[in-house]
Amino acid sequence: MKYIDRKNTNCLKWDGLKKEFGEEDLLAMWVADMDFACPDCVTKALKKYAEMPLGYFAPPESYYEAVVRWEKLHHGYEIKPEWISVTPGVVPALHWAVSVFSEPGDGVMVSTPVYYPFMRAVEHCGSRNLVTCELKRTGCSYEIDYERVERDIVAHNVKLYILCNPHNPVGRVWTKEELKTLLDIFKKHHVMVISDEIHQDIINPKLGRGKVTAAALGDYDDILITMAAASKTFNIAAVQNSFVIIPNRENREKFRLFMENMSSGRGSAFGYVAVEAALTGGEAWLKDALETIYGNYEHVKKRFEEECPEVKIADLEGTYLMWMDFSPFFRNEEELKEFIQGRCRIAVDYGSWFGGKDYDTHVRLNIATSRENVDEACERIISGLRSI
Repeated sequence: MKYIDRKNTNCLKWDGLKKEFGEEDLLAMWVADMDFACPDCVTKALKKYAEMPLGYFAPPESYYEAVVRWEKLHHGYEIKPEWISVTPGVVPALHWAVSVFSEPGDGVMVSTPVYYPFMRAVEHCGSRNLVTCELKRTGCSYEIDYERVERDIVAHNVKLYILCNPHNPVGRVWTKEELKTLLDIFKKHHVMVISDEIHQDIINPKLGRGKVTAAALGDYDDILITMAAASKTFNIAAVQNSFVIIPNRENREKFRLFMENMSSGRGSAFGYVAVEAALTGGEAWLKDALETIYGNYEHVKKRFEEECPEVKIADLEGTYLMWMDFSPFFRNEEELKEFIQGRCRIAVDYGSWFGGKDYDTHVRLNIATSRENVDEACERIISGLRSI
């Protein structure tokens, strides 16, 4: 993949270091986007569109057809165009869905450690109770604690659950059996489910299986909505275009009415153009990206296994985000930050962001960058730990 030096391009990952970390001269391994050039098909489509008058835009049917085709071909999920609502991103859609599908006083459950906007969506909604149900750590992987899930549903009046599939930050790609067990519990207790599947195409080729779309597993249409996008897949987050798939008509109308009342519009024209181009012509680019990403993962994993095995790295089944446990070396986040940022000069997402103090000796490391950057991060961390 072609590496792009994104400094001084108004890039949040590299040019936002001062605001987030208080310093600029850090190796940026945090925000979940890639340092790779976008697919040629996307840039060509955007250039062609930019040559036209940039007036009001009518979303074409071909956009919806591209989404339908991609979901069926790559994820075995057969959907209809009318099920799709377009939003400016999964995160705002999460906030809206919490408002639509829960009531004041309801419990809204997430499985920690988890992508921190899940928790913010609940907290910012107001009058909802955030219920955090920890995943069970098993060696270098994580599992769902089904008994605790069901117990907490009853104890905390849970009416909504936000699923992360694949799971960010622990890298799990949930199996068919795991998802069915979980969904059957929610169906039994009449709990609505938002399934965030934005990382659905970033799957380790060596895993030997694909990501399973929760909504394709059975009769869950009444309780399940799916959120996905091409943004992670093709590194086009800036175009702000995500799709929310809601097969149940009543649920779909509730969500759309909320969007209309928000006057949210239908999104940017550039989003529709870029996403349609990516889903239509980006498959070869994605294959190359996955080879680079998981080549980086194997490289990092091997270096730490051979040179610093005390650091525990979660198996990376999906996403390009490595979950690393430094608890043998540090007692708390303050010590970890002093080492990672102060000594190693690296910017990462800290574990506490994903669920509090239970993870304050963990970091999430973004490896969707050049091998040189990945190797430099390894060298700084390993050499630093050896000298402690």
